[in-house]
Amino acid sequence: MRTELHFHLLPGVDDGPRDDQEAIELARLAVADGTSRVVVTPHARLAEIEALPALTARLDEVLREASVELDLRCGAELSPDDVGWLDQDELEIIAQGPPEERWALLEAPLVTGDVSLESAANELRRRGFGVLIGHPERSPMTPAATVHELAALGAVIQINASSLTGRHGPQARAAALSFARSRLPFLLASDAHSPSRPPQVTAAASELLAAGIDGAAVRAAVDVLPGTILRHGLSAAHRPGAYGPHGRRLRLGQRERAAMRLARSTQVFLDRRRGF
Repeated sequence: MRTELHFHLLPGVDDGPRDDQEAIELARLAVADGTSRVVVTPHARLAEIEALPALTARLDEVLREASVELDLRCGAELSPDDVGWLDQDELEIIAQGPPEERWALLEAPLVTGDVSLESAANELRRRGFGVLIGHPERSPMTPAATVHELAALGAVIQINASSLTGRHGPQARAAALSFARSRLPFLLASDAHSPSRPPQVTAAASELLAAGIDGAAVRAAVDVLPGTILRHGLSAAHRPGAYGPHGRRLRLGQRERAAMRLARSTQVFLDRRRGF
């Protein structure tokens, strides 16, 4: 089950879909791209946090009635400035992962704010949450060294598929490839907003392969790590248990080996259909 961890799908909440029909169309594009599960991540500053679970459940029903088979989870995208004004219960509503290892999506800022990415990440850790760093390749005020430091403290990098396909320009694409070539655990997500800014994970996977990134590392970033950290927490991306960031085979337990065999056999079939 391919999982997307950064996706603006809730209608009428932020700068995502304007209405149900647009959300249905966007969800269908996600399924066509190969995705089965989406964590909906509206901008926290534009949402009423307490209402998000009900809004997610409502959209899930709308998609079912439209025969769109897409599993939804409730989440949100935090900017560094958001962290300080959310209380513990609100953070828990939008956090992911198992009870003992909760984490939140924290975007690397696109514009200068009052709070730095590093300060916000430190605050989240102090309050018991790990950090998935959203699109650091798009953040001109976030040095790569800061991302490396946060990863050393347990964070995981989320690269936007649209950065790899060139939507955000050559600088963002080059930075995305640099992170993909680093020794840091990373995964891909769409950060899709509308049918005009659609899911591009499969196209981004092709871009990584064309750039020489090992196929096993690409499959991990697309089809393995997102679901793994949703179930087991961010530490699963840092410890032996799957493919390393460059496709290096690491030690696996019996359950993980069986899961990887199934994932590989399924992926071979999907790769043939997608043409890579």
